Amino acid sequence: MLMSLFTIFGGLAIFIYGMKLMSDGLHKAAGERMRMILRFFSSNRFVAVLAGTIVTAVIQSSSATTVMVIGFVNAGLLSLLNSLGIIFGANIGTTITAQLVAFDIEWVIMPCIIIGVILTFVTRPSWRGRGETILGFGLLFFGMYMMSDELKLLANNQTVLSMFSFFDCAPRNGWMPFGAVLGAIGIGMGVTMIIQSSSACSGIIIALGAGGLINLYTAVALVLGSNIGTTITAQMAAIPANRIAKQAALAHTLFNVIGVILVVSTFWLRWGDTGEPVFFHIVNVLSGSSDLPRRIANAHTLFNVFTTLILTAFIPILAHICEAIIPVREPELKFQSLEKHLQKSPPLALVQTVSALREMLHEAWVMIDCALKTYARNDAANQALVKELPDREEGIDATQAQITEYLSKLMQLRLTETQARAVPVLLHCTNDIERIGDHAAIILEQIDQIKASGVGLSSLALGELEQLHTLLIEQVECASGVLNKQVAQYLPRADELKEQIRTLTEKFEDNHIQRLKDGSCLPVIGVYYIELLAEIRKVSRHIANITDRTKIIESVA
Repeated sequence: MLMSLFTIFGGLAIFIYGMKLMSDGLHKAAGERMRMILRFFSSNRFVAVLAGTIVTAVIQSSSATTVMVIGFVNAGLLSLLNSLGIIFGANIGTTITAQLVAFDIEWVIMPCIIIGVILTFVTRPSWRGRGETILGFGLLFFGMYMMSDELKLLANNQTVLSMFSFFDCAPRNGWMPFGAVLGAIGIGMGVTMIIQSSSACSGIIIALGAGGLINLYTAVALVLGSNIGTTITAQMAAIPANRIAKQAALAHTLFNVIGVILVVSTFWLRWGDTGEPVFFHIVNVLSGSSDLPRRIANAHTLFNVFTTLILTAFIPILAHICEAIIPVREPELKFQSLEKHLQKSPPLALVQTVSALREMLHEAWVMIDCALKTYARNDAANQALVKELPDREEGIDATQAQITEYLSKLMQLRLTETQARAVPVLLHCTNDIERIGDHAAIILEQIDQIKASGVGLSSLALGELEQLHTLLIEQVECASGVLNKQVAQYLPRADELKEQIRTLTEKFEDNHIQRLKDGSCLPVIGVYYIELLAEIRKVSRHIANITDRTKIIESVA
């Protein structure tokens, strides 16, 4: 008995490890394609459901997909409405694992393990990822057969059978026992919460069914419980996130709870003359065989497909319910960057970093624009912005520190050659933007000194400053555009502006020196103005650095 338990738990450990290895390998292999799938997320709820199904079917983990989606929502890359469709689709995609383990393909186990082990020793990262996937696939089935074979032996033990009889959900006097159904749902929920994988729990349930320890009725109740239990992962991921992300996690829980209630309600509805509960009759008809593992897998798929089909039509209503339960405070509507859960997928982490850079660049430009306007404007609005400049500079410095830390952790992961080249580029861009914020403070100080002199700039100098200001506005627009992947549209003009501003600042310096010579400008003002031109040239150079690096950024983000 003791050895049997060791064998069962050993098989379970191998099964879970194999699933993790396969999921991680598939996740790495699919990471580069996540961005392409992400483009379809904003289309409509039905496309979002399809995208969630595809992503989860590829990476074999609904928890990973849901956590990723919560990360998208928290980072401002995805709306609550479209996130619900993806989460619904993830529940369909995760049923692929149960369908796989229900197959009797014992002959592939050893070849997969051998090939997988060999590939993991290959130096090329892409091949190592494939090796992990193949090895995980082999170990998953190896653990499954270890559990099933040992459970078949235990099925002859009356003590073991009596333990499982406590939550036996088979009909008694024609009706399924309500208490046993609730008990089985609770057990499935509790086990899944512990191991944090509904796919792993489904594999255990199929093994129990294959071993003859549970029937279809009990297995379905356990599966329903596991679908509720899997939502704990999303809830944990949403704890540090904003309230919109918490709404998405709540929606995931409500989806599964409502689905379980709908399906369980059919347990006491009989199908015609057969007397079978409606849900189980449909499962038996669809399965077309008496193979219990296959019927369990089909029941799992049917539950998720049925729930998704019903609730997809009510996504807007469900979103409103979540918004009512967890209302969003106004400050939290602001873009939040650098969601840590996205680090598991480097391509998406880089997309998020570029979004944070755009936000950071906007803040830096507000500072420059405000500083340059202070000479000609003294209205209340601009003065209010001037007072905010120290706080904005601190915010930019803090964002720089966050991005630097985020990218430093990203570099510790397995990156492709292109991704590895992009990380230092993004770091340089971050530094350039931070320096723009610093120059804004210097420009403001220089203009204050000019105003304090009581003399002021000549009309010619003011015209030159206005001209440079206009060009800087366009240059920043170009930088923002190329960061938004509109390279072809903005990059050529950005190159022109860089040269134009450099040429003009040099020309305006010469003009001002000439004004100093002919006495039309005082020396003290001349010094301040030349320093001001130098600062503008530096700002332009930092903006140009950002646009010059965009080709590398574009290839990964």
